[in-house]
Amino acid sequence: MGISRPTPSAPRSRRRGAATALAAAATAVAALAALAAPSATAAPSAPSGPAAPSAVAGCVDWPTSKFLQTPLTYKANGGAGYAMQNGSHYGEGYHVGCNGTGSMNQYYALDLGMRQGDEVLAPGGPGTVLYAGWAPAGWETCGQYIVVDHGGGYWSVVCHLSQIRVSKGQRITDATVIGLVGGTGGFAPHLHFSLMYNAKLTAAGGVYGGQSAQPRHLFHLGCGGGYYEYINRGQQVCY
Repeated sequence: MGISRPTPSAPRSRRRGAATALAAAATAVAALAALAAPSATAAPSAPSGPAAPSAVAGCVDWPTSKFLQTPLTYKANGGAGYAMQNGSHYGEGYHVGCNGTGSMNQYYALDLGMRQGDEVLAPGGPGTVLYAGWAPAGWETCGQYIVVDHGGGYWSVVCHLSQIRVSKGQRITDATVIGLVGGTGGFAPHLHFSLMYNAKLTAAGGVYGGQSAQPRHLFHLGCGGGYYEYINRGQQVCY
């Protein structure tokens, strides 16, 4: 897009130790553009170390010293355990705005091709839910969305959810399933997530201001485990 308890998976801390075993569950993925589920026969390739996208004036990077994770679980796309970056990429569609004072800055937002009902984690891991529900007037294209404060001025937002599993004020962990993938707001099902620094929230729950933050050093368990320093167009993203 743009701008967008069922039983949760094992705690992230325990799953880290099981990374090798769980990686075997990763098979095929759905291209959001085709809106089709992958066959479960293709084995995922190892991350290839994507190049750094061009720096954009007014945006910031998510600090590499601060926790950040891929917001999907091993159940993604029918048990494939990964998704493809499809749909809009940086600077495309609704993915615009680095530091507008009266807008929701979404330049570094990402779309991941995922199925309706797939589990969603908070990209920034532990934090406090600032908003969880239908986006207010002016933000309707987000559909059902969740805003999480991860401390130090850094927030994450996930949009278009079919279901919400948390509530305002709730403390969450890196393993909390906060919602389920959907297409609310007028889109085909996929996961839209964005990161922001020093943003603000209207009384009705609309995010604005601050700066769009580029995902950096995203921890993942699948495909052998490790980190994605950057996410490029069309990249495979493991849980």
